[in-house]
Amino acid sequence: MPSDALVFSCPETVAQAEPAFAGDTALYAAMRGRVSARTRAVATLFPPYSYRRPAPKQLAGPDPAGVAEVARWYSELDETYRAFPATILCETTDVRLGGNVLHYREGGALRVLFETHRLSDLKMIEAIGLDDDRVDEQFGPEGVYFYLGSVGSFNYGHWLVDDLPRLEGFFVLRRRHPGRIITILLPGYDPQIDEVRRRMIALTLGRDDRWRAVFYDRTRVYAFPHLYFASPCSQEPYGKSPEAVAAVRSRLLKRTRVARAEAAFRRIGAENDGRRLFVDRSGARGRTLVNRAEVVAAMEQRGFEVIDPEKHSPRQQIVRFARARVVVGLAGAAMTNTIFSPPGAKILTIAPDSRWSDPFFWDLAAVCGQPYAALFGQWSEREEVAARRDFSVAVPALEAALDAL
Repeated sequence: MPSDALVFSCPETVAQAEPAFAGDTALYAAMRGRVSARTRAVATLFPPYSYRRPAPKQLAGPDPAGVAEVARWYSELDETYRAFPATILCETTDVRLGGNVLHYREGGALRVLFETHRLSDLKMIEAIGLDDDRVDEQFGPEGVYFYLGSVGSFNYGHWLVDDLPRLEGFFVLRRRHPGRIITILLPGYDPQIDEVRRRMIALTLGRDDRWRAVFYDRTRVYAFPHLYFASPCSQEPYGKSPEAVAAVRSRLLKRTRVARAEAAFRRIGAENDGRRLFVDRSGARGRTLVNRAEVVAAMEQRGFEVIDPEKHSPRQQIVRFARARVVVGLAGAAMTNTIFSPPGAKILTIAPDSRWSDPFFWDLAAVCGQPYAALFGQWSEREEVAARRDFSVAVPALEAALDAL
């Protein structure tokens, strides 16, 4: 796709555009005059944000040089990426949705809304229907349609911090369209994650039953005479709107009736306050522990409750994490549930190898006000794809990391 097809959604997003990924600066300069004429801002869901990320309380692993490089990289990220734009609820007309990209034709030329095609997302973007004037299904003008998706919607962690916060736009639409059924459009994946997303939407919206979730086919192109969407509330993997995270946390804690319990643990005090969780990870998803039995035994001996969140409902996951004061877990989507743990809760991520370091959880802990630490293991080298390689972690190293929390 030619870069000159990208347009900002509305003037409000142009005014706040700041480089947040390698290559953004030159692209933003070229795009300054390209703004969609069919899109306008409805409301600001979350304001612009800027924050510092404290250095991890500890980073440890079998490769000291590799660990030092991770620390250096984290420091560089904190210095470089601090300011991020607001999240804007937009409405657009005569637009098409293909894969996870919004686009339209104007005078025969392709126009792609930049906010659904960020440079950081390029490897994951599913741009369907951009090569021709294709429409597989036309939606009528009578409905109220709200697009809630991104390139990471298939992943629970990214759904939780990239997508679900933007459901805040629903409450704006409810005020604009009282009594109307609002159709929430989500990219369809497998039945399990689709059901998780539907349940979390229902939890967030509470007693409002004038909505429906439609999981659309990502291989088709849909045309809408009128559509709402929200610009991003995050810049993966090192930018997350604190107000967006707080909105998800606040609404879901209230819906699950653990707000009082959460408040009781807001200030971590005595040694026995709250629960200790060890977040396990199913072997079917890869990136699991070769010496799992040994690690689990050590964690249980220290009084940790071992859970695989995938085996619990969204409500049950929220309750467990909300009552935790220490969370230790394998790097993976389930650890994103730490947004429900109280400020001050201690987080220790067990990562596969210092050569595969994702700043996502360090950044998330900073946003949530939680001391963060990471223990790196060693790859088994039995899988070509680094992100899925199983690994091992030395139990003495794990016990030392726990003592240092």
